[in-house]
Amino acid sequence: MKRKISLLLATVLVFSTVGNAAFAEDVPKDTETTVTESVKEGKVQELSIADAVKLATESDRGMWKIDDQIKKMRDMRRQGSSAKEMAVYVMEAPLAETAGMAPDYLDLILAKNNYYTKTADLKSKEIEKQRGMLLIGIEIETKKMYYDVLVAEKAIEINQAKLSKAEEQLRVVNLKFSNGSATKAEVLNGEMAVQQAKTDLDSATDDLNIAKLDLLNKLDLPLDTKIVLTEKELTYIPTSKIDLDAAIEKAKTDRPEILTAENDLEIQKIETHAYKAYYTSNLRQYKWAEEKLTDAELNVPQSYKDVELDVRNKYLNLVKAERALTNMDKTVELAKEAARINKLLYENGMVTSLDVLNADTDLAQAEIGKYQLLVAYNMSKLMFDNSNIMGVAGNAAAADAE
Repeated sequence: MKRKISLLLATVLVFSTVGNAAFAEDVPKDTETTVTESVKEGKVQELSIADAVKLATESDRGMWKIDDQIKKMRDMRRQGSSAKEMAVYVMEAPLAETAGMAPDYLDLILAKNNYYTKTADLKSKEIEKQRGMLLIGIEIETKKMYYDVLVAEKAIEINQAKLSKAEEQLRVVNLKFSNGSATKAEVLNGEMAVQQAKTDLDSATDDLNIAKLDLLNKLDLPLDTKIVLTEKELTYIPTSKIDLDAAIEKAKTDRPEILTAENDLEIQKIETHAYKAYYTSNLRQYKWAEEKLTDAELNVPQSYKDVELDVRNKYLNLVKAERALTNMDKTVELAKEAARINKLLYENGMVTSLDVLNADTDLAQAEIGKYQLLVAYNMSKLMFDNSNIMGVAGNAAAADAE
């Protein structure tokens, strides 16, 4: 009987020692990402945003680690349940059977009060939340890279149009120079404008190649894969149609920080109860347990406040992005009108060719800027839409996405 009790005590002690370590342990998983047959055969790969997010999720090692942690929590719960049964058995055994032993009664009290099973259950819920947060983080990062490719493609399109205008303007200036109605300086300005347009086009092409490489790397596809993005249009939903109060209430219900704070409080209540039952009130351990419980109680309302602050910040960032986009729309309109008027004035000899070239350059820059701001708005909207689950850790992971 004593040998049986010793084994039971050893199990409780082992569980209490390895429990916390299991939370943090990361076990890599040898899993290969599934890619489409077209990629394997070296064909052009068409990618929608959903396709890109799916591939990125399948190849993300963080997902493998989360799944491993979920399995560990299941094992820990089974061990915790066994530990409770053992603790009850040992604590109710006759003194004669435990004579000569030195059981850790604090761990026995914790096990008997469901500390280990409760910890496993609550941490499992937190990990599930973390899994959802990781999925959203992957989606945000992937969409950002997808949009970067779209911006680069749009920049090439706009710079190609600018180059065509510069070449046409140079042709006209050369004709005027031949009949003596234009100066050599105007010809040189035209040539420099063409050269600059070619440089901008080359730079945009390089940006596109880099953006595609980043996206391919994120999707774990061969870096020489030829991809074609199928979703070119970006949507715009005015912030006036957004219910901020509803978003805040949903975040207070779903955010992982709040779940963690409430779970920590529930677990701490059990731990403090065990410490106060084992130690006398004049000992440091007793007071330490009381302080931990007080901290856990204060963390709950603070987590609600932090979540509301974060959601409101995301909303303000969205409003800011919308304002910048609206202002840029007006800028593009003005740039188009300026380019049109300068072309008419040049045809009537009222401005120089340089004025026309400058107006065309301003228009190209405004059009590229508008598309970039549209992407920024969509990213801010994505962050706000997911503010009910995207916690502080997720914000840090997706900081580059805004």
